[in-house]
Amino acid sequence: MRFKSIFILLSVAALAILPSCHKKDDDTDSTPYLEGSISFSIPSYVKVGEELTISPKGGVNPQTGNIGYYWYSSWNAKRDTVKTETGSWSGSFNLTVPLATGTYTVTVGAFATDFYGLSTVKNFTVVDPALEGSLKGAGYQASSSIVDPRDENVYYVAQVGDKLWMRNNLYYSGTGVSFENSSAMDPIVGRLYSWNEAVKACPDGWRLPTDEEFASLTGTSGDILSSVAGSMMADATFNGKKLWTFWPDVKITNTTSFSALPVGYAVDQEGSVKFVGINQYASFWTSDADDDTALYRYIYVSKNDIFSGRGDKEYFRASVRCVKENKAE
Repeated sequence: MRFKSIFILLSVAALAILPSCHKKDDDTDSTPYLEGSISFSIPSYVKVGEELTISPKGGVNPQTGNIGYYWYSSWNAKRDTVKTETGSWSGSFNLTVPLATGTYTVTVGAFATDFYGLSTVKNFTVVDPALEGSLKGAGYQASSSIVDPRDENVYYVAQVGDKLWMRNNLYYSGTGVSFENSSAMDPIVGRLYSWNEAVKACPDGWRLPTDEEFASLTGTSGDILSSVAGSMMADATFNGKKLWTFWPDVKITNTTSFSALPVGYAVDQEGSVKFVGINQYASFWTSDADDDTALYRYIYVSKNDIFSGRGDKEYFRASVRCVKENKAE
């Protein structure tokens, strides 16, 4: 399963039978199209019941400049005109997304008298960030949780030896980036941090684990932690779909209570963030570092080993788990 739920695949054969769009020889219709193209922004993931503000732009009436806008959705097919050709408006309109999780579409169109209109369709996924909402099977327990006083975010914890570990990924919003730039996903999969951000992101009293501490969760050591990935992975679903796909070599048990999810990683490139490896990798920073790079541990979907890599401290982004000493009195 991929977090992005809808992929439309058209084969060459299917394309061949689509009707062509050309005028007949006797077609005298000379009605022009509006110029430009409609664009609007909508997050890839949105919380249930959230209200969105849509600000469409891009349609051009080359004659009078007058243009109207409308919208409709996959959950409410009734067309809603939000601006008439000559009417005034704020430049945006609001809509409330469904209370049920799933993938939905919004269509925004432009129209004007004596012109063929323009339209653009975008899809997004509605998520429920509550415990056992969109994410099920991660093994989190409300009775074993803490609250970050900085932002009231909730973290589920597990005692391992003399240390307390976070079971879900850090999502402190003071730094890092949201998965696919959608803050609705923060409580579900956490945020992705550069190492420079990660070393400062844990709550007071918590910190990044050393690589030795990370390895100690599995009872193994070395550059490759052999045959233990399944003990760190959560057999979880997102909106009803498996996150880690089945591979014969990997038996997911989550016996460490680490509950790793395949969020992938990210790389900062030319002012934007590229998200990579969704549903294939889980990656976690350690505190081990040299001048320019830091060590991270990662799991790959089809391998039962945990590997090590080195990422640029500033441009490579991974998930963060925080740890603290919790020795018995």
